[in-house]
Amino acid sequence: MMRSAASKLARDSVRRAVGSVGGGSSFAPATAHLARRFSSGPSDLPSEVDVAIVGGGVTGASILYNLGLNGLGSSSAIFEKATLTSGATWHAAGLVTYYHGGNNFKFWHQEGVELYKKWQNEEGLELSFNQPGSMRLIQNEDRLKEAHYTLSKSKLYQGLFNGPEMHLISPEEAQRYHPLINTEGIIAALWTEGDGHIDPSSVTQTYASKAKALGGKIYEHSEVVGLTAQPDGSWEVLLQLPDGKTHTVKAKKVVNCAGLWAERIGNFAGVHTPCTVIQHQYVITEAIPEVKAYHAEHGHQLPVIRDLEGSYYLRDEGDGMLIGPYEGEDVMELAPKEWKGTMPPELTYHLFEGDVDRLEESMEAATNLVPLLETVGIKTVLNGPTCWPADGNHLVGPSHEKPNYWNACAESYGIAHGAGLGRYLVHWMLQGEPPYELIEADPARYGAWATSDWVSDKVKEAYGWNNKTAHFNENRPRARPIICEDRPQGDIVKELQSRGAQLGFSHGWETPNWFHSEAKDLKNEMATFSRPAYWETAVKSECDQILDHAGLCYWPFAHYRITGEGAPEFLSRLIANKLPAVGRVGLGHLITPSGKVWSELTFVRLADNDFYVTGYSGYQLHDLRWMKEHLKADEKVNIEDITSNRAVIFINGPKAEEIVAKVLDSPVDLARTEFKAFQFRKLPMAGSEVIAVRMSFIGEHGLELHCERDQVAKLYQKLHEADPKLGDWGGSAMNSFRIEKSVPLFGKDITKDHNALEAGLDRFIKFDKGDFVGRDALVAIKEAGLKRKLVQMEVMVGDDKVDCVGNESIRCPETNKVVGFTTSGVYGCLTKKSLALGYVYGPERWVGGTKLKVDILGKKYDIQVLEKAPMAPAAVRDRQAAKAAAAAAAA
Repeated sequence: MMRSAASKLARDSVRRAVGSVGGGSSFAPATAHLARRFSSGPSDLPSEVDVAIVGGGVTGASILYNLGLNGLGSSSAIFEKATLTSGATWHAAGLVTYYHGGNNFKFWHQEGVELYKKWQNEEGLELSFNQPGSMRLIQNEDRLKEAHYTLSKSKLYQGLFNGPEMHLISPEEAQRYHPLINTEGIIAALWTEGDGHIDPSSVTQTYASKAKALGGKIYEHSEVVGLTAQPDGSWEVLLQLPDGKTHTVKAKKVVNCAGLWAERIGNFAGVHTPCTVIQHQYVITEAIPEVKAYHAEHGHQLPVIRDLEGSYYLRDEGDGMLIGPYEGEDVMELAPKEWKGTMPPELTYHLFEGDVDRLEESMEAATNLVPLLETVGIKTVLNGPTCWPADGNHLVGPSHEKPNYWNACAESYGIAHGAGLGRYLVHWMLQGEPPYELIEADPARYGAWATSDWVSDKVKEAYGWNNKTAHFNENRPRARPIICEDRPQGDIVKELQSRGAQLGFSHGWETPNWFHSEAKDLKNEMATFSRPAYWETAVKSECDQILDHAGLCYWPFAHYRITGEGAPEFLSRLIANKLPAVGRVGLGHLITPSGKVWSELTFVRLADNDFYVTGYSGYQLHDLRWMKEHLKADEKVNIEDITSNRAVIFINGPKAEEIVAKVLDSPVDLARTEFKAFQFRKLPMAGSEVIAVRMSFIGEHGLELHCERDQVAKLYQKLHEADPKLGDWGGSAMNSFRIEKSVPLFGKDITKDHNALEAGLDRFIKFDKGDFVGRDALVAIKEAGLKRKLVQMEVMVGDDKVDCVGNESIRCPETNKVVGFTTSGVYGCLTKKSLALGYVYGPERWVGGTKLKVDILGKKYDIQVLEKAPMAPAAVRDRQAAKAAAAAAAA
């Protein structure tokens, strides 16, 4: 039926529409001429500005507006090569929603909806902002589980951060909201009141108008053709004017808001900008009488629909409908190869030729859902360029390569995110830290390994999977593994795969999640919302192996060498803990000015002024940038990023030292009584020098072996050869061990959303050591008292194979009020308990034995705060066993 319907949905009229709109034509929307009203014109270009914003789309206009709100409008300017909105903004579908399935991106969405609503409803500005609400259709059990998790997270944000409401509704309720849909196959829907869509050009012009009123300047037809970093940290911005003349502006800061031309601008500055231009299509139907009648009867539009299984969104457009498919990863198209990831500068208001064949599956799904679509033709097929990074999550924040250069580009959802993004970036710019955690949008998540070819391949997956079910243990395999100079991992990846490793991905590195019994890559086959099938078999076996004998884990980290006469003072100023003595190892946390936790690092003090520093792989450039930003000009400190040259193997278990001893080139006493906790030794192993560190993230006896990157596969093999009983373990076993021992993980349980005291880092904060970044804020927090605290909990799941994963709502059993949230969770393979870590509000609830409730996939479970971890570290167990043995002997 739908195959024939495709022609009725007007294959002929689609062809006609493609011919009238596509073909690489460049035409401006009706509102484009309004942009000229805000141009100060090339004649009054400034010679200096505080902030130079490159690009006049919705993002640039929002940032200028937010700078104005903070008193910097008169010293900030947009430089736009053509006219406002002439890149990707003008042709955007304009969806603006409260809904977001992630975490703090929710703030951006909420800010946008509420700001635009205020402008239109209270200030009377015409933005064509329609708020009919939205529905996400649910057609199978996995989608229902995903919806329940999303709903629990929504209740968390609603209960604790004044977030919007969201409701799970029945098919009958869905049809009452949208009487034109066919509910066959629909089992439920997620309903969000207030979602809708806006005219992108109107909202951009409103930002521009308000920014101008706050003193901001907008210079159209002023193309940035050069960026030169100056010794004092400022920038020379070279402009090309329509008459061929050039003009130079000195700027204290530059913000790349160039959208489709973001990579080009980055190249001018010598800043890596890993994004690429892709094609996104939508179609607009001819008028539908029933849609028109609904508008007349109800006075508002029909709700926006997202059919995730059909992979498209659908909304009213005039008296017709707009259908926006997300094509599959093997169907979607990038910009032409000759563009090399960035749109040619001479193009504005550009569109690609529409390609109806790529839309067929989604269009058939749409006609199934709304049968009336079979009766109408297509007025427009619009295939517009848009710019995405490899994972679809924007590039927002300062560059790690050049000071005072900021990215605010590659916005896959620029209209929805414009308001929140502008406030977020300006806050970071002025306060020295972002207002909340959004590491997933930080440009520092990409290094040199994210080449143009890799981004162009990986982005197909991000776009093609946009509407796929997002399982908890999802594993996206495309464009992996990365093997290059910046990520020299081919040998260790091959070694791990030969042993059955199921690999994950972190900042370009492959990470072993768990080990299968066969050397077989399962890719995403095991994706689930329940406890994974391999957990109580393969992962438990890995844990048992460590407890009974020993196991190996290769794990990528970030590595730095920090040396120089000023190194001790510099590092002491950066971390809250005291630095370790020479020959010892210490943990230190980078604290933000507001007392939040920026990062966690391990310091091996090789000599008085020589530190080998290890951090998390996903934060390699994030932490490097922080160190560079806080280095004073006159400090004699050298910071070297040696990540690509170093590697780490964990060996843990009662036999760990015995096995290491077999691989030594010359004897070294590895006894725990001689080689004590938080010490290190340089060991000659398998022909190379290894820094062995006596510490353990999982709380089991063993060593961290830090070696040269080109030796890691060889060392891994030699250790296995030394003891055939030696096992392998990965990140899943790591999580089981660390949560059983109540060890929080930076990046999950501790982030920029949490201050160091509520995160339980008291023992790593030395207020008496002198000043350090964030000290004053922590003193104030300590004096005021904590409102919430990180606690460990046991979840009473019974026979259900479910566990917390993070961001589940924790509730008071008496009132059902949200009083906290989980940050991570796991089934403890050794304790056989479902465990979680999370933040709970109210000191009365931090007491061991406190009973609460937690939402897991639509069901409320009892959860109890634990006074102590259910499993003690190995060293503690040893002492307890020795004490018990002594008592037994005495008896």
